[in-house]
Amino acid sequence: MNDNVILGIDIGGTRVKMAIINSNFEILSMGIIPTNIKDSPEKFLKTVVEKASELKNYDKVCEIGVGIPGDVDFKNGILRFSGNLGWKNIPIRDILHKYSKKKVYVDNDGNTASVGAFWLDTKGKANNLVCITLGTGVGGGIIIHKKLYRGASYSAGEMGHITIKHDDKPCNCGNIGCVEVYLGANHLTQYSIEYIKKHKSKIISDLVGKDLSKFTLETLNKAAIKKDKTALEIYDYAGEILGILFANVINMLNPDTIVLCGGLTLSGNFILSPAKKIVLSRAFKIPAKTCKIICSKWSDRLGVIGAAMLTKQETI
Repeated sequence: MNDNVILGIDIGGTRVKMAIINSNFEILSMGIIPTNIKDSPEKFLKTVVEKASELKNYDKVCEIGVGIPGDVDFKNGILRFSGNLGWKNIPIRDILHKYSKKKVYVDNDGNTASVGAFWLDTKGKANNLVCITLGTGVGGGIIIHKKLYRGASYSAGEMGHITIKHDDKPCNCGNIGCVEVYLGANHLTQYSIEYIKKHKSKIISDLVGKDLSKFTLETLNKAAIKKDKTALEIYDYAGEILGILFANVINMLNPDTIVLCGGLTLSGNFILSPAKKIVLSRAFKIPAKTCKIICSKWSDRLGVIGAAMLTKQETI
């Protein structure tokens, strides 16, 4: 990547982050807008460009990197399918180029987060890294021998759609029992509310003013900090699911590093401790001990910086 500044765009299920960065990964300016999927994809993406163009240093931008949830054809810049956005076969790259007149790279948001984790959390030193994103959905990215691994159809890294229960909850992707239907933010929030109804918690009740409709995963974290038994039991449940996912990843890919990012990582050891116990009981021993599992220190900006760093990753 040259010294010109890059625009990174991270399109999430609820909001879009935009950041202009330099070659030292420093954010020069940043903006956030809500994800309005009521608009047509083209109208929405036009709005994204308009808002990005208002950022300081936008006139110096030479390239744009975009992370978006779903199955992305990286080569042609097409979003083939996104269950969370409800979009199919959208030429993201061409639409953004049409309105920005700049070179555009588009990839799955799990891939862009893994690029961010590689450069920010491991300083480019990890050889084999897996990034798992816990947000509205569950995604991921794989780096092998320091190169982003996309697979034969650019679809690799869909951690959220690994089946862990073959006969349980349906997922937006069309499958049943995916990791995402247990650890996706909306799903885990709903599970927590139902669990709290059955296992009363005065601490949680006080935090939400006795109105569970106000409950969020931030509430869960606050309750856990207060050592609330119900909150800790919910984290044990989520940690077990996460640990099963970790064990599967370790047994299949033998990474030296797993980086966890996204909103749920605010819980830190509340979810990581039970997850690591599951890893030790389910994964092969030596690969499990070899793999370092961490929460990203850059979780709030990993995806947007990773999107901007796509071009750098391609030149390794």
